[in-house]
Amino acid sequence: MQDQPDDKTLLANAKQALKVEYQKSAALSSQLQLIKTQLDQVQAENKILRESAYEDVIKHFEARTQAAEALALKTEVRQRFLEANGCEDDESFDSLWDSIKNKIQIQDGEVRIVAPNGTPKFTFKGNMMTLRDFIQSLKEDPISRKFFSN
Repeated sequence: MQDQPDDKTLLANAKQALKVEYQKSAALSSQLQLIKTQLDQVQAENKILRESAYEDVIKHFEARTQAAEALALKTEVRQRFLEANGCEDDESFDSLWDSIKNKIQIQDGEVRIVAPNGTPKFTFKGNMMTLRDFIQSLKEDPISRKFFSN
């Protein structure tokens, strides 16, 4: 009967085994917590990247839309200029356009003629200035008058 360990030895061995398993469990638990923290960080970064990419796509298409609107506006102003000028003088128009393009804004799909301080210009009747009115005002302006033949 001496081959069998006594109860104290069995209890001591069981306690030691439990202690080892507890330490393993604690180490695994802390590793798991570290992995969870890293996962949370990666998910937060992914969310930021997704939102950023989405905003970049929106900005890209807004910029393309504004460029298309600006080109359409330039074409319309050029057409009105050529009608008012009675000829096709592209060189004069390009010079005129460079001097007036900052006075023209597109806001919410609406063309506005603005004063140097950024406020919209109105006609004498109190309406928003149309492109036709604007071209007429350019014909009367001492600086831009030189671009018109008449």
